[in-house]
Amino acid sequence: MKNDKGKAVENDDEIVTSTLKGAQETSVLTGRPNIDVITARNQEEAQQERRVSYKITIIVSLLAAVIIIVIYFLMKKNS
Repeated sequence: MKNDKGKAVENDDEIVTSTLKGAQETSVLTGRPNIDVITARNQEEAQQERRVSYKITIIVSLLAAVIIIVIYFLMKKNS
């Protein structure tokens, strides 16, 4: 049983080290971050910010419309 557990641990270590080696090799070869990756990340962040601003604009617009309607009915009721 110890051998089976030992093999499993060894296999896990091999996977981890090979993954780390692959990540280190790409950064060592270029010496700087990939511009395409940074550009794609920045574009996605800009899209996220636009979506959030659109949602906020819609919520504020709906809230303003509801307030105007409520004021209209309150004024009409008092007349």
